[in-house]
Amino acid sequence: MCTIRVNYSSIEKMEAISDKKVSVPWIKIRYVQMVLLFFLLGMSYAIRTILSVAIVAMVTTDTSINSDIPTFDWKNTGVILSAFYWSYALLQFFAGPIAHTFSPKWILTIAMVVNSGTSLLIPILAVHLGSGGVIACRVIQGIAQGFIIPLVHTMLGRWAPTEERSWINTTVYSGCSFGTIISMPITGYISASWLGWPFSFYLFGILGMVWCVFWIIFSADRPATHKSISLEERRYIEESLGQAEEENIQVNEKVPWRAILTSLPYWAVVVGAIGESWGSTFLITEIPTYLSKTTDINIEKNGLYSSAPYVVAAVLTVIYGPLADYLIHSNVTSRKTSRRIFHGLGAFLPALALVWLAYEKNRWGIAALLIVAISLNGAMFCGYNVNHIDISPRFSGVLFGISNGIGQTLAILAPLLVQFIVYDETDKDLWRTMFVIAAIIYAATAVVFITYLSAERQWWDAISRPSKGDFQSELQSHRDQELINQ
Repeated sequence: MCTIRVNYSSIEKMEAISDKKVSVPWIKIRYVQMVLLFFLLGMSYAIRTILSVAIVAMVTTDTSINSDIPTFDWKNTGVILSAFYWSYALLQFFAGPIAHTFSPKWILTIAMVVNSGTSLLIPILAVHLGSGGVIACRVIQGIAQGFIIPLVHTMLGRWAPTEERSWINTTVYSGCSFGTIISMPITGYISASWLGWPFSFYLFGILGMVWCVFWIIFSADRPATHKSISLEERRYIEESLGQAEEENIQVNEKVPWRAILTSLPYWAVVVGAIGESWGSTFLITEIPTYLSKTTDINIEKNGLYSSAPYVVAAVLTVIYGPLADYLIHSNVTSRKTSRRIFHGLGAFLPALALVWLAYEKNRWGIAALLIVAISLNGAMFCGYNVNHIDISPRFSGVLFGISNGIGQTLAILAPLLVQFIVYDETDKDLWRTMFVIAAIIYAATAVVFITYLSAERQWWDAISRPSKGDFQSELQSHRDQELINQ
């Protein structure tokens, strides 16, 4: 139990007594948090995806003009690529609840320091400990990054007003595409240069450390604890999110696990997360290898081809959010319909593109289909992703940790399944099977999410929740209401 006291009447009395005007920064603090979170996801995804391109150079001789760059005879590249997701998936389940006990700001700081530090260590341990050293670093990176996205959702639940929810959410998550955009081509060019593949790990490790400095200086856990935020902006955010309650209201911050785990709209979100996690994990980890082994695209161009779809994705993702908010606030669609439209766009069209890609032979056709599959996938940020905050702004980090944890746990199977099914990486027929599997998962999970989602704040997220004795009756009442809304 904790007590939150928000006494706006007292603040207003103090303002009335004072002859000075309240200082309002010309830059809104919530947008500063948005930019910081954008670069957080950018740097974390850059560090995550370096290996997807660098592994090609690490196991291939003569990719660099520098003959002193080490290469290795590793046969377990699928295991190396999947190692990150072993621990990453597990930590998702704990990250959200931990954020309710400790400061998200400092957890994110520690996570990024560890993430960047292990990036700096990978080239050293690869030489001295072999693939086992790289796997160990990737597992540690998975632990660190396991905290990042659930805590980003926690921060968005505290900082993104309802009226700006879609575009702030999609802008922040476009950082994922941004990180991939800069990581893949840069790693490709560096790997082919005199500097060689090790320098790519050093570069992004240092950039991650630089981000930590800016984060420590300019971030805060919530509007109420930021030293520079104006009263006007703080009040706007808190009232929009239902955080501005009457004085002396008691708020039970205990996570309502029973209600969450019996919520049909939440399980719809979980299924949506499974589809997105499988598809994105497969595309990020395996496309560079697919291009390298089945086409005549060299390592330098490989990084460019692999990242090109993310350039388009970053541009479109920034458009999706404002468009979704416009449709909702102009009463063109309801919030629920908007979530359905964008999630369907991000799932069904990429599924079709993957099936087509399985049979495409022309390199320009492959590039075009990758752009469709990856860039349209970003529309899901206005679907299942932001829906966590729709149904529970207070516990959105907890919800995202569970859904992403389940999604990423199953997504571990993607690179492992590639290793099992694609026993000959030069055989396009074997790759075709993996593309079709990914397409089916995309489409099937989207159907479930679109059918059972809710865009309304759930009863168990409210400040006042029913006592234990009233739980079953309240649960049945809200289930009945959900059926009516369907």
